[in-house]
Amino acid sequence: MKKQPEITERTRRRFVEAFWELAKEKPIRKIAVNELTRRAGYNRSTFYEYFTDTDDLLSYAEQDVLEEIRQTIVRTLPEDDALGNLFQTDLFPRIFAAMNEKMYILMGPNGDPGFLPLVKAELIPLVIPHIPISADNPDFNYLIGFVSSAMFGLLQQWNEQGKDISTDEFSKMMQTLVLQGLSAFIPTAAKQTEPE
Repeated sequence: MKKQPEITERTRRRFVEAFWELAKEKPIRKIAVNELTRRAGYNRSTFYEYFTDTDDLLSYAEQDVLEEIRQTIVRTLPEDDALGNLFQTDLFPRIFAAMNEKMYILMGPNGDPGFLPLVKAELIPLVIPHIPISADNPDFNYLIGFVSSAMFGLLQQWNEQGKDISTDEFSKMMQTLVLQGLSAFIPTAAKQTEPE
């Protein structure tokens, strides 16, 4: 007898939930099928009805996270280019606020090193039309690579520090770094020699 679609989806979701519970406790690559089945409350044969192995489950879970982030960006971006300079809007605070711990688990030291390239490949094309760098610039790919690496690196650092500053403060710091570089945070020689 064929299972009802809602039962199938509920079972698949339970395996994914068990995966995220375990990913909070240990490195993703060390999660075993027997742990997943025990945590999910199913047997091994049920697991293999839904996934070929733990890598298949990881890929499924990552696609869920990517879709969630993609939808956040699509909902947040305007349909036309009216947004102008992406770095001078409140878009990033809204996107960062919507990102959940799953993304940070995947990007973290116990996560999947292959996840960040997936994020970049999926999401950078969505924001490129809204950034103040011309695609005609001969260094365009380097500039985009720098900006995206800096942003994701900052996101990971912010998460590792327990999001110790507000989303707005974090976003402003990131925007300043991207637009002005470190010089915006380093006192100039004139400021250093001024009398107090």
